[in-house]
This record gives sequence, C-alpha cells and structure tokens, in this order.
Amino acid sequence: MIELLYLRDSYLKEFDACVLEILENSVVLDKTAFYFQSGGQPCDYGILKTESGVERKVLEVVKKQGKVLHKLESIGGLQVGEKVHGVIDWERRYWFMRMHSTAHIIAGVIFKETGNMITGNQLGNPESRVDFDTENYSPEFFKSIESKTNEVIAQNLKQAISFKSREEALKIPELFRLKDVLPKEIPEFRIVSIGDFDVQADGGTLVQNTREIGRVKIT
Repeated sequence: MIELLYLRDSYLKEFDACVLEILENSVVLDKTAFYFQSGGQPCDYGILKTESGVERKVLEVVKKQGKVLHKLESIGGLQVGEKVHGVIDWERRYWFMRMHSTAHIIAGVIFKETGNMITGNQLGNPESRVDFDTENYSPEFFKSIESKTNEVIAQNLKQAISFKSREEALKIPELFRLKDVLPKEIPEFRIVSIGDFDVQADGGTLVQNTREIGRVKIT
C-alpha cells in the first residue's frame, strides 16, 4: 500500500520515491506527498524529476482501484524501479490547506449550532462551496455562522493529528461529519483536533494554526 506522506505532514514540499508501475500516461509510486483528488478537495500539482535529469509535470493525481495515479505530461524517459524526486506546487497546496481548514471550522460551527452535518462540498479558488442539511438559509443565519467562524479562527488554535484504528474510530460517531460518506477500505483514520473547539476524522491537507487562514466571508 502506498505511503501518503501528507497525512503526517501537510507542509512537506518535496520527497523521494520509487516508480512501481507505469500505466498509460501515469505512474504509481511507493510513496507520495501529492494529495489525490478526494472529498471535494482538488489534487496537488507539481513535478517529478528522475536521477537522469528527466523532469515531468504532474497534471492530475487520482485514486483508482486502490492505486494513486500521478498523471504526467509525458512518461517518456521514466522506468519502473527508477527513483524520482517530487516537488509540490506549494502555492496551490497551501491555498487548499487554508480552504480545507476553513471548511472544518464551518462544519464545526454549524454542527454545534444546529446539529446538522455536511452533505457535500467543493473546494476552489477563489471560492469554495460547503453544503449542509438545513432548512434555515436566511441572511441572518449565514451572518451568524460567518461571525462565529471568524471568532474561532481569531483564537489562533493549533491543529493536531492522531490516528485511530477503524474499530476505535467507529465507536465515536461524532468524528464523522460528512453525511453518508465513510470509505470501507480505510483500516485506520486520521483524527484532526482544532484546539478544544472540534475534532473530526479527515484525510485532507490542513494548516497547523487557524491564524494562517485569514478572515472568511460566507455568502
């Protein structure tokens, strides 16, 4: 199974890996810091460099049939068993770290206020969308959620990670805020804590401190 390096360090910008497979225009690595598109969060971009000097852009990263595929502009010059050096497009990565952390806080605020969970989301640039199962869509409701979200961000809360087995995690249903989505193939869940404000199971990239997010506008 591939080692997903970003699960333990979202700030990892470069890494070394080995090519396990070449499938059409994509490569499978033994480890990666590239986030694959999942859970409404777009994938990372960047480049892969070989020891022989070949450099290829990473155009897309997806997971299919249990394999993380790094789609390249070209696979010419790459060989199975070859060592490669990956470099993440940091500007893109950091933007989605901030967006993802924001979505966590909004989800926590709404859950505390209404008990409702996320039904869907799509992170973007410059805007993101977060969907909730609620009938209250008044301007006053959104203004209140925006205010409470920014209050949490302003507290400079540290985000910490830990890991629990699937069996342990399922005993704590409040860890799962994305309604009706619980991947069956995951044997271990990463648990993200935002200070004392909130705790959720999550596999995305996140900032270390809420102060990195900046001010949020909800419309």
